[in-house]
Amino acid sequence: MLLLAFLTFALILLSIVLFKVMRVKRRFLSMGVEISFQQALNMLLQGGYEQGVAEAAARAAELDLEVPMDKLQIHAASGGNPLRIVEAMAYARECKVKSAKAGLKHISLIDLSGKDPLETIKEAEQSRTVEVSGQFEFSGRLYDYHYRASFFRPVLSIAFDSFSMHEIERELKRKIEDLHRYHKELLRVDAGQDDQIRDHLTQNVLRPAYWERSFRLVLHKHSLDVKRIKL
Repeated sequence: MLLLAFLTFALILLSIVLFKVMRVKRRFLSMGVEISFQQALNMLLQGGYEQGVAEAAARAAELDLEVPMDKLQIHAASGGNPLRIVEAMAYARECKVKSAKAGLKHISLIDLSGKDPLETIKEAEQSRTVEVSGQFEFSGRLYDYHYRASFFRPVLSIAFDSFSMHEIERELKRKIEDLHRYHKELLRVDAGQDDQIRDHLTQNVLRPAYWERSFRLVLHKHSLDVKRIKL
């Protein structure tokens, strides 16, 4: 008797689950998206049908974009906007600026932070320019300099890091004007050759690795004018 009751209860429970799973499948199908039984079951276990997830899945199919359904479901359950995720991923796929590209994980983090991931990527595509001028002393000689650089801010830097152009300008001036401290690196630099000093600064001191390490920025290109001051 107990076994029969248990089997009856299990059958009823299974029927309810099956009914709910099939309802999830039908609701997705009404949006033009066909999902498997397993996907529908996973969604049921992760909170049930989400209108935003169905819209995002339909948009992803339209854009020929592969986005895991469970990731969209989890993102929606976390308070994110899955449709905004899909639009940002589609835009990032066509992005030409390497540091502006972003995958599902990072785009989801940006969206959950309250920022618009699409606008963040667009901002990361825009290069910025910084210029500093001044003087430095090397080997008993005084030089004028003018440094100009263009750079990109990576997507995650825009989303989560503070940014101060003033701090960048100050650090660049300090780095250039402290040239006389780099004794070991300057053994082969002829103080009488402005171009050697320029090349040393642009190729060694202010190289891309320095920009990434010091500012978390991607150097695009830079130029430096160095001229000895005749006293």
